[in-house]
Amino acid sequence: MKRTLSVLLACLGLLCGRGAAWAVSDLAGTGGAQFLKLGQGSARAMALGQAYVALAEGADALTWNPAGLALAQQKEWAYSYLRYIQDVDSPLYMGYAHPMGRTVWGANIAYLSVDNFDARDASGVPQTGENVTVRDGFGSIGVSRSFWYEKLFLGGAMRLVHEDLANSVHDTVVGDVGLLLKPNSTLTLGFAVQNFGSNKENVSATTRGGAALRLGDFFNLGLELNQAADYGARFGMGGEFLLPEQYLDVGQITFRMGYHAADSLGQSFDGTLKSLRMDRSSGLSFGFGLFTSRAFGYGISLDYAYVPFGAFGTVDQFSFKVKF
Repeated sequence: MKRTLSVLLACLGLLCGRGAAWAVSDLAGTGGAQFLKLGQGSARAMALGQAYVALAEGADALTWNPAGLALAQQKEWAYSYLRYIQDVDSPLYMGYAHPMGRTVWGANIAYLSVDNFDARDASGVPQTGENVTVRDGFGSIGVSRSFWYEKLFLGGAMRLVHEDLANSVHDTVVGDVGLLLKPNSTLTLGFAVQNFGSNKENVSATTRGGAALRLGDFFNLGLELNQAADYGARFGMGGEFLLPEQYLDVGQITFRMGYHAADSLGQSFDGTLKSLRMDRSSGLSFGFGLFTSRAFGYGISLDYAYVPFGAFGTVDQFSFKVKF
């Protein structure tokens, strides 16, 4: 199926595929490197409505809040696969966290590709007689450190962003800063500024702020408000119910659900959503996670997220993490 370039840019202008941003803001999709908004790196974050700035931790934190790197207690390696709409795929996300005392270093890389679509302008006029491809990616390196008896965490990162859109190539260096504040065992506050240091046409900066609540051993709740330079403020929230490893003896199981402020994207034709009467819902996300600390001496987690996208279809994301 051929897709026009204008449709592709509009889709990538959505934050994780939620909300017809161009319908509510004249700036939507006008910034560069729209693929950075897809939510790469963490199926847990995707399932929680992207309300993750105060929950980010370990090897996948660089995508959401670099301060969360310092929560890694062991070396971590993470991999994620994102199947987006309209044959947009991010087949590669890898992250690594390396603790050195109270300081944790981290790095990640990600890649996205789209093949064989015809480029057109906003009026539908063909811009080339040949099918073109998109090859986008980024690589980051960051560091985070805990302070004040592990109540305050500060982090920063630098990111090289590569965008090859129909043979128009741009390489841009941007930065991230973030913090986490844990005044007690229940509440965590998070704040991050991502992709700053470039003009909006190359890479659009994003500001995130939010909170997380840990309600005993079984519930976590995340809230977040985020805003990019090319769209209005968006609110997200998510919750997860955990059956901890000490209760199950063999591993931990987590069930997740989230919501991100969204406008209607039409009716889905997915049979499962129709049977659940959710074919017209927008902004919801679902997922689950499995974790065990007893796999050959390693801690291993597997997470999955499922996001209905209205008439555009659905988004699936898998994440895998090893602690060693």
